[in-house]
Amino acid sequence: MKKRTTILSAILLATAAVNYTYAQTDFTADPLNACTGAPVAITNTSSGNYQFAHFDFGDNTDSYGDNLQHIYTSAGEYTISMWLLNNDGTKSETITKTVKIVDTPSIEIADDKSMSQITVTTDQSVSFEWHLGKHKLDNTNNPLFYYESGTYSVTITNSNGCSASAEIKVTAQDMESNDNTLIKVANNVITPGVKDGVNDVLFINDVSEFEYPCIVKIFDKRGKIVYTNSDYSNTDGFQGNDNDGNELFAGTYYYVIKSQGRKGVTGFVDIIR
Repeated sequence: MKKRTTILSAILLATAAVNYTYAQTDFTADPLNACTGAPVAITNTSSGNYQFAHFDFGDNTDSYGDNLQHIYTSAGEYTISMWLLNNDGTKSETITKTVKIVDTPSIEIADDKSMSQITVTTDQSVSFEWHLGKHKLDNTNNPLFYYESGTYSVTITNSNGCSASAEIKVTAQDMESNDNTLIKVANNVITPGVKDGVNDVLFINDVSEFEYPCIVKIFDKRGKIVYTNSDYSNTDGFQGNDNDGNELFAGTYYYVIKSQGRKGVTGFVDIIR
């Protein structure tokens, strides 16, 4: 009888040892450098037997689980801590990892119909990537002057690689108008290489009589601005050169022309050399 009791005790002790084998605690956080509003993936990589894993994200929030995602809304450094509840009801050691969160730029987008331009307002120094529909534009300016209707989208990115996006639907101004205040362009061809005094400049009718300055923007086929003049005159107007004085290639270019108190126009001009 004593021998049986000894054997039973040994079995119980062995079973207890199996049930209360402590796990090896570990986890990953990816990425360790992230942007506000972007998820950080937190994965429990512990081994062994345990009941559950507890995570404290360092921003007064916590959760339980093995595969979690957490979004930080404020910039800063946060310490993520984790412990396991062992099978015997005890807590494992607590381990930690630190993540650094940086601000994502704010973004607001607006259409100034009077100037045919889309303006982005943000709180940081950023780069700009524009699309018209699915087509990426080479133009990286802000504001973006447009001469074509459609849905324009922009993605801004700061020096930390944090991005924000927005889109807006715009309608380009119709050139057809019987309004006497319509700005009128006399020619859609300029021949700056032919020194005959004809079509040397993009000529705007009566521009010298405008009450307010006439603003001219010229774009290439990809939407990149190549020429701008905030007080246009036919005397020193667009003659096929960019703002640095470099000759533009022969081809078709597009313009947006505005002046306060007048109906602006959009259209095209061909450079023939």
